Amino acid sequence: MFSYNIIGTGAVGGYYGGRLSQSGRDVRFLARSDADEIRKHGLIVDSVKGDFILPEVPVFTSAAGMPAADVVVVSTKSTGNARLPEILEPLVSPGTIVLMLQNGLGMEEELAVRFPEAIVVGGMCFICAQKRKPARISHLDYGEITFAAFDPRGEAVLEALKKDFEESLVPITLAASLGAARWRKLLWNIPYNGMSVILGADTKTMMDDPSSRAIIRRLMEEVAQGAASCGFRFDEGAVDKMLAYTDGMKPYEPSMKLDFDYGRPMEIEYMYRNPIAEAKKRGCELPAVSMLADLLEFRQRRANADRNAPA
Repeated sequence: MFSYNIIGTGAVGGYYGGRLSQSGRDVRFLARSDADEIRKHGLIVDSVKGDFILPEVPVFTSAAGMPAADVVVVSTKSTGNARLPEILEPLVSPGTIVLMLQNGLGMEEELAVRFPEAIVVGGMCFICAQKRKPARISHLDYGEITFAAFDPRGEAVLEALKKDFEESLVPITLAASLGAARWRKLLWNIPYNGMSVILGADTKTMMDDPSSRAIIRRLMEEVAQGAASCGFRFDEGAVDKMLAYTDGMKPYEPSMKLDFDYGRPMEIEYMYRNPIAEAKKRGCELPAVSMLADLLEFRQRRANADRNAPA
């Protein structure tokens, strides 16, 4: 049984950290904006798998004050990754497991360069969860995570991680290839996150309309081509399976739409620009994905300009 430091108490960190704590694991949380709210009222999780409250939560506002833990779970947005080394510096020592629960591509590689002594594991979360209020997480659907090791050292800890999470009501799949698992997650993330911002729509609205559904399919097919260029070929019918998976999902606003709606930066670099660049290195262009990234960057710049405009 591992101990855990959760870096980022948003929807992902709050839900999974909450489940680990509920099952008796030693869990501490790094929070910023709602740390006081968590101290006063605890961490509240409204979940399709059963609501729960953690009344007393070890919450910190600085990583420097956190005790050492076996596992550091990074569940912050990738838009803040420039500051990640500074946050992790006091928490990582030889043998520390760093579990990256972020969206996109390339995070583990950057982390391994900066912290070669760490055991790096990627986590691909398939969950519909939101945080619309301080200290309160809404878990709407799904919740499974795919774990994959960055290098052979990580393979030795996967089973123990899996046991901790599964005993905390979190289904876990172990993948042989981190790259393949990351690209498979992008098969969903790239179309639905970006399109939800451009169209201002939830998943059901996009899936019910023939035009937006056709664009989503085209984006998925292009992501599959990018993955294949990097050596990761999906099974036949992967696109149809992902579309069917989303058809069965409750209406959901992806995290990028909420970030945009609430005036936060969008995860364009790791979710779009890095995959585009990796495919391009191998001679594979992703024109539809590139256009979507351009549109998202336009919307981000316009939103920033509007916020900074004089009243």
